[in-house]
Amino acid sequence: MGKKAEAKKELILEAAKNVFGRLGYSKATLDDIAAAIGMKKPSLYYYYKSKELLYIEAFSQEWKARLSYIKQLAEHEHNPHKRLLLYIQSSLRYYQEIVSEHTISIKVLIETRTMFQELFRESRGKEANYYATVIKEGIAKGMFIPCEAERVGYSMMVVKDLIQFEEFQRADFHKLPSIDFEKIERDVLYTINLILNGIAVRA
Repeated sequence: MGKKAEAKKELILEAAKNVFGRLGYSKATLDDIAAAIGMKKPSLYYYYKSKELLYIEAFSQEWKARLSYIKQLAEHEHNPHKRLLLYIQSSLRYYQEIVSEHTISIKVLIETRTMFQELFRESRGKEANYYATVIKEGIAKGMFIPCEAERVGYSMMVVKDLIQFEEFQRADFHKLPSIDFEKIERDVLYTINLILNGIAVRA
């Protein structure tokens, strides 16, 4: 893609951020975004095939930067067990913030799950590695028993994702008006605690 096309993409992404921020994900349309920069919808399709892709790309850098910041904050907690819980709790609350701020519907959360995971494959790998690194620190400090830290870290990430998605599906099945994020947080932290207590060194 040439410089002109790249510049156009940047223009579209900025317009998308403004429109999504003003109208929310569910109400915003590709027509709204195209109109914001004087484009026609068919021209917009040349750069982005769907609203979902445009939304994810528009905010992906911002989300990755925020998760990096959350990790930095968690590093102030010296206890590895508590640090992992703090990081996971903070990332869950940030996810809730995104969903609420952009009024993303339950249906969209379910439909775009695979797309989100694909785009954030690198970030998800880093997340699992971060868990493993903290677990290894806990092992070195004598707080956790020797274990396959990478495997445990990956399991923690998968468990967190599955609990979230299960709640999305439950809300959709029962036609609930919104996601119970407090329940997600309670269930995730409870389960992660079980995992960490399972590898904790007994006094």
